[in-house]
Amino acid sequence: MINLFLGKKSKKIETQAKKLGFEDILFIKIIESMKDFDKDTKDYDVFLIKTPNIDVLRRMIDKSTSMSKKVIILGTSNEINRIALENKKVFALLDPDYARKKDFLDSRDSGLNQVLCKIARDNKKEILINLDNLTNPKNLGRTIQNFRLCKKFKTEIQLIDVHDNNSTDEIKSCYELKEMQRILLKSEHFEGRFLKSF
Repeated sequence: MINLFLGKKSKKIETQAKKLGFEDILFIKIIESMKDFDKDTKDYDVFLIKTPNIDVLRRMIDKSTSMSKKVIILGTSNEINRIALENKKVFALLDPDYARKKDFLDSRDSGLNQVLCKIARDNKKEILINLDNLTNPKNLGRTIQNFRLCKKFKTEIQLIDVHDNNSTDEIKSCYELKEMQRILLKSEHFEGRFLKSF
């Protein structure tokens, strides 16, 4: 199971996360423009790319892979989600429902659909859902829909807990995240039971 930290590598954080059962501990640098590549980047494992512009996104992906960094894309739109899942250089898609303001009349705008789930499955991409999504009722509904879609189309999906390097006291253990993920994947009517576990 993966645990993501915003900030530079730290032995203290790695040790604490390993005690909580995490195998992969990745340190993230958020990239919002091409200028962010010029700043100190050697102490990071992953670049989290956050941009609504498709052309800039493609350039950022190429630049990140040329620097031998894993690439995670933040799902800011349906087009961005599709590019992230189709591109072989991208490691994963984080929060496909990010920045969605309104749902559709007949369904939720969760950022995923059957086509994107099949693309993710065929390209062996992982969908990452931040634990913070589950604290907002609207986001909880979208997250439930994404877990159901991924389960139906056999797509890899993982619940993660993204932390700032300064907030290490609030880290959930690997076992807590696995249990929450198990509830999201297995149970059909779990909303009340799930919310009580917080």
